[in-house]
Amino acid sequence: MKISEVKTAFKIADVEFVEGSTKLNFNYLKELKNENGEPLPQKILTDNVARVYLIVVNGEIKKIGGIKSTLEIYRDGGVKGRPSIRSFGVWYFLYYTILEGAKIEFYMIYQENFEKEIKGLFGTKLVQNAYISYKLIEQCCIDDYLKEENGKYPEWNVQEQGMDWPLEIKNEHATLQQNAQNREKKVNRKEVKR
Repeated sequence: MKISEVKTAFKIADVEFVEGSTKLNFNYLKELKNENGEPLPQKILTDNVARVYLIVVNGEIKKIGGIKSTLEIYRDGGVKGRPSIRSFGVWYFLYYTILEGAKIEFYMIYQENFEKEIKGLFGTKLVQNAYISYKLIEQCCIDDYLKEENGKYPEWNVQEQGMDWPLEIKNEHATLQQNAQNREKKVNRKEVKR
């Protein structure tokens, strides 16, 4: 599906290859505008609102995902820690796709917070900043995508398709996990020697 068909998303960043590195740079737009062209504050990227992101490659939606905070894990795949296979796998797709010269962009869809009566122990209270889970938006987006694409998921939504990650991603991820475990053993040995 083309991003141009989507009516509720707006662009937040371009992805750029960092020469001589496995890191990616996210060039966030300085002037954000919602899907209606209305200006948005930069804090919308970090506010406590429900939001999902769309990864777009050469105008084509490749991934729909929910985010609680930021997209930072996709800068380097968490190679210095213990990233999940999903986080590492998406970074891998991003990295090797950008090496091929593709244009990669991030788009966002968010749902404003709202006022709602919420039940407490003895009745209800008016909550000024109630919000929904990003998972609801993500599922609505996936449902719309599946309907438009005859039951086919975005290519990089690997787990949602019930598929396994490609072997090269699984192997590199296993190596990362092993390296993290070795670093932890080294630190623990140093602490014991003290």
